[in-house]
Amino acid sequence: MTESTGELIARKLKATFLASFIFAMAWSIWDIYADEEIVYHLGEHFYGMTLTYFFYVGFFVLTFGNLVSYTVELFQREWFERANWLYVFIVGASGSAIGVLFPFKFYIIAGMLIATLCAVIDKWLLRKWRQDKGNKAFFISALAAFVLLWGYFQLTTPPLPPVTAEEAVEFVTRDDDTKIDDFPDEVGTWKGVVAGYLVERTTAVKQLEKDVYLVSFSEKWQKGTEKGTNLTSYIVDRGSMTIQNQGINIPPYDMVQEPE
Repeated sequence: MTESTGELIARKLKATFLASFIFAMAWSIWDIYADEEIVYHLGEHFYGMTLTYFFYVGFFVLTFGNLVSYTVELFQREWFERANWLYVFIVGASGSAIGVLFPFKFYIIAGMLIATLCAVIDKWLLRKWRQDKGNKAFFISALAAFVLLWGYFQLTTPPLPPVTAEEAVEFVTRDDDTKIDDFPDEVGTWKGVVAGYLVERTTAVKQLEKDVYLVSFSEKWQKGTEKGTNLTSYIVDRGSMTIQNQGINIPPYDMVQEPE
């Protein structure tokens, strides 16, 4: 029984999908456990990295990998039809060609592993076809494994630590060239003279609720009988801030000038 061209293409595409998807999941799991900086949001990391690796790996397998696979299969039909192990070996070894683009041992080994996996799945699918058996269970199992692993990482990811007052202040003051550059980067008060004015700049923080803070920057100035105040404040939560009060009283001196 001989495959039609359409059946052969379908088999190659199925092998590409399964091999790329399984390898992407395995690579993502390895990344999560190998990278010490990945501590939180494990489910999101697994989901995002799996899809990213799947598309990158799948592209190379779909193009170069299938070209090699089809070529080797033609030779196998002519010279070593029953030696599936040799087919797997040759296709697997061809995966090292990724080293031409990325000359690093890690990528060369990864290329050989994905090529070997693809060759094994390809031959397994061909065997199922010859036995007139379906292969839907394999696809369902791969997708089920993805969902279960994603759920596992979602459930086992540690909770984020609470946002501290110090972190809230640091988040607001991290940018340069803003109107609050001259204020203390920590909670406290700076006093000095600017252009003949006695100036007092205060950075303060107040917790409104869990992980939500009000960070305020108040400024007072006086020169003889002339005096004034200005207040700017932000509501800060995890990873974002919203201005609550934007001071409209502009000091009579240059705000960019460094304190004396």
